[in-house]
Amino acid sequence: HDGFCGEGCLIHKEMQYSNNTVYAGIYMLSMWFWTSQFIVAVGQIVISLSISLWYFNRDRKLVSNATFLKAVSIATFYHLGTAAFGSLVIAIIKTIRTILTYMEKKAARSKQKVVLVIMRILKCLLWCLEKCVKFVNKQAYIQTGKKEICFLRCML
Repeated sequence: HDGFCGEGCLIHKEMQYSNNTVYAGIYMLSMWFWTSQFIVAVGQIVISLSISLWYFNRDRKLVSNATFLKAVSIATFYHLGTAAFGSLVIAIIKTIRTILTYMEKKAARSKQKVVLVIMRILKCLLWCLEKCVKFVNKQAYIQTGKKEICFLRCML
């Protein structure tokens, strides 16, 4: 068989996964979310530090490509924890949203309208929370670059 029935329709097969495989998939997905958000966070901190080092430098002759390299160095040695913490919060929210999407699809198949509506409301609330947390994180990263203080102190 080539996957088609006699009249051009496609044969569909459902896959069954063990609980360990599902948990491993969720773990890998959450690590992907964390890693991608970590890269974004480090980029935002480096940009903030670069602008801060440029703007607050009295001698403009000292501003060069070395300013960016100094910002990368400061971010690497002093602010990776800030980036890791902020990105972890966003990754947790994204992972929960993904799990809710999966549960929503299962509820749609079983025709449970009340559960489907609840899942959609929760997904919407988590989307709003994610956008708010991203905004607060970005502002904290800017303050981290400007004042060179830790993430939690920037949020206060």
